[in-house]
Amino acid sequence: MDQEELRKMTEKVTETNVLVDVLKDRLDALVVCLSNSWGGLEQVAVSDAMDIGLLGLKVKMLCLEGSPIHENLANRKEIKAVPLSFRPKNFLDLNLRAELGKLMADGVNLIHTHQPSLLPSLVPWVWHKPGVAMLATRHIMNNHDKRNFFHQAIYSRLDALIVMSETLRKNVLETHSIPENRVQVINLGLDFTRFDPTRVESLKQRVLWGAEPDTIVIGLVGRIDPAKGQGTFLKAAAGLLKNQRSKEKLKFVLVGEETLGGPGSHLEELKHMVTQFHLDDHVVFAGYQENIPEIMRALDVFVMPSRQEAFGLVAIEAMAMERPIVISRGGSAEEIVSDETFGLLVRADDAFDLQGKLRQLLDRPEARLLMGKKGRQHVLKNYDRTMRVRYSLEIYDRSLRKRGVN
Repeated sequence: MDQEELRKMTEKVTETNVLVDVLKDRLDALVVCLSNSWGGLEQVAVSDAMDIGLLGLKVKMLCLEGSPIHENLANRKEIKAVPLSFRPKNFLDLNLRAELGKLMADGVNLIHTHQPSLLPSLVPWVWHKPGVAMLATRHIMNNHDKRNFFHQAIYSRLDALIVMSETLRKNVLETHSIPENRVQVINLGLDFTRFDPTRVESLKQRVLWGAEPDTIVIGLVGRIDPAKGQGTFLKAAAGLLKNQRSKEKLKFVLVGEETLGGPGSHLEELKHMVTQFHLDDHVVFAGYQENIPEIMRALDVFVMPSRQEAFGLVAIEAMAMERPIVISRGGSAEEIVSDETFGLLVRADDAFDLQGKLRQLLDRPEARLLMGKKGRQHVLKNYDRTMRVRYSLEIYDRSLRKRGVN
């Protein structure tokens, strides 16, 4: 990180500290995420809550007992986990009413769910609590028309609906009856002290994958799931190897594990594809990894061939580590790559298209490196975690003021 980046980060931290002083005696937040998974949504919900707790503000997290979220928060001091031993009904759950009643009686004055599907379970119990702000974050595209009386009533109680891209905001406004000024965009953010190419050593990781210094490593990071496009990735790999250039060395890496509690069969299907296509010497199943900055830096090209992603956090993680990306069209993909300056777009489920775009990058190593450097600058400007925290606190502050919590 250069001096200019450090100066800007210091300024942002100072501005955030001012907001913390304004909120420290007013905010008592309850973040809600009742999920048994540990994917992007859950990790963002936890990291957002932890960032607020680390600033010394009061924040609790309502989660399912024994879930990955509960386990990740078990020994954290900056945030208190409130585990539920039951999964609430879709509407008017009396057990949830009792739990929320106790929490609000203890001082909770802002409830923020990362699952809008829970709003019918939450909103009825805060309807007559004018001093409690109600917020939601939508992480995925909505494919249903919710402009009906029931949803209009539920969403009318929201003080803010947070989304992570302009594409998602447009989607919400087209499918919900909610005032435009209540739908707020807050970009996802990264910790650039962690996602810093100058601080990461990637050679060891490449050695673990069996990649030589001149091997081009193409990788995919994400949950093992048909919707994530690993099958398309392997088909594209087979096509590239079939038409491999002279002396070209290629390695294909899949990082991730199957959905917790899922049927657990897709990984075996993918391994069967590797054998069927004779890719055993070229494909690595790396499993779940936590050292994502090192993983991304060890790649030469990052691929996200999902059928639909509202927003691909892993894509901006790769860009932050100066890696060119190839991602499927749809969702917020166009916002991420910006007219393909910072990455290339492909059609979902189209292995031939993916193969062609990868070939384009493989044949142009200098352009590939330049794309990676431009991508990092784009991410530094638009996806800063300190700014995400600051904008979240600004919305919390406005919501509390609206509710008379001054």
